[in-house]
Amino acid sequence: MKKIYYVLVLSLFSCTTGAQSVTLHGTELRDLNGRMVPVSAIIEEGHPLVMVFWKSGSSKCCENLETMQSAWMTRLRDRGVRFVAVCEDCAGSWSHVKPLVAGKGWDFDVYIDVNGDFRRSLGISVIPSTVLFDAGMRMICKHPGWCSGNEGLICDKISGCLDNR
Repeated sequence: MKKIYYVLVLSLFSCTTGAQSVTLHGTELRDLNGRMVPVSAIIEEGHPLVMVFWKSGSSKCCENLETMQSAWMTRLRDRGVRFVAVCEDCAGSWSHVKPLVAGKGWDFDVYIDVNGDFRRSLGISVIPSTVLFDAGMRMICKHPGWCSGNEGLICDKISGCLDNR
């Protein structure tokens, strides 16, 4: 039964056969200080990046972020992988995100996709979602849904994607 479960989880984390190029020019995210930042400055060439899309009003999304942060710190940070969270439920007021992040003590960058333009440009429809960009700024893996409880498998899959590049 466990083998079936693991195969199912691994199949949900769909690595594409070829990396998808993402158009980053003109797309901006808001930082926690209210400044607009070009996505091309966040997804830096030369550094792989794990990006988690989340909602600030969802305790499950916050738990998912904490779990992914822990897995990233223990298994992926030393490999040069960066970790960024993008908040997706701030269409009107986004000012509540900064105190939330400060209160949680999260040790990663958080940005706000105010209108959801960036999320839509990546074809993400499920929140939370986890995306991996390779060192060439190409999206190589996308996982819709929760990672909590499966973070070891997700890290293994990310490591495998990085090793194959």
